[in-house]
Amino acid sequence: MWDIITKYYGIDWTAMVLNALAIYLLGKKQKLGFFLGVLANIAWIVFAILAHSVATVVACSIFVFLNARGWWSWTKEQAPNQPSEATPGAVTPHAEPRVAPAPGVPHL
Repeated sequence: MWDIITKYYGIDWTAMVLNALAIYLLGKKQKLGFFLGVLANIAWIVFAILAHSVATVVACSIFVFLNARGWWSWTKEQAPNQPSEATPGAVTPHAEPRVAPAPGVPHL
């Protein structure tokens, strides 16, 4: 049983944990999730090479690119000293005020 679990030197287990953490952090709007996603997919690429899975190497290479692009896009959107979307109560400079409709007026 232990041979099956450690067949790929724990790389697959490491990749799985990193992937889960990456998705969790991105769900909490934390940019670190992109970095962990890159690390996870690099680990998946190493696993795929050991397992002789060309499709997994190609897929995870694409995912590395997408995670890096997500990190870059998120960083570019956040100007210095500007709160992120994850900051509670953050107000964007051009946000339209939200006004509740008057009683009896349909909300569009």
